[in-house]
Amino acid sequence: MLQMNIIFVGLAFWNIVLFAVTIGLGIGGYSNHWQHQALGVLTGIYTCLTHSVVMMHFMGSGKGIKEAVETHNLPNDPQTGYVRRTRRFKGQTSGHATLCCILVIVLVWLGGWMDTHKGNPTAHTWHKWFAWFTVVYNLYAFWVEYKVIRENTAMIREIDDKIHQATP
Repeated sequence: MLQMNIIFVGLAFWNIVLFAVTIGLGIGGYSNHWQHQALGVLTGIYTCLTHSVVMMHFMGSGKGIKEAVETHNLPNDPQTGYVRRTRRFKGQTSGHATLCCILVIVLVWLGGWMDTHKGNPTAHTWHKWFAWFTVVYNLYAFWVEYKVIRENTAMIREIDDKIHQATP
């Protein structure tokens, strides 16, 4: 669990690479159309996976922190305690993660609409602008998620230190 910073950075890095290559294939004209479509779907799935890993991390670490507080009688002030901070961390990330998954799914659907309506300029415009918005929002969400994961990891280390100090 303490390696989540590294895991997340790796997931986000490859997600950004996939975004860049997908965009390059879409606007650069360097490929056949099917390559942009296939990579777009793969990028959509990978983006949902990345954000799902973040949500699962906070579900698991929240449960572990709650159990550690109860088992080891750690201080848990209702306003500033560990369980409260864990809930805040989960709240800071789950909305972004969920919205990013929804946005990327809609983007893939818009790509399908654009492909099935090749002569429709509205489909092309919607797909293009929604793609830019989705990528920018995902980059923002990655930044927020990384910051919160770092705070959560620091809190877990703090809890581990208190447990080790209290253990004879």
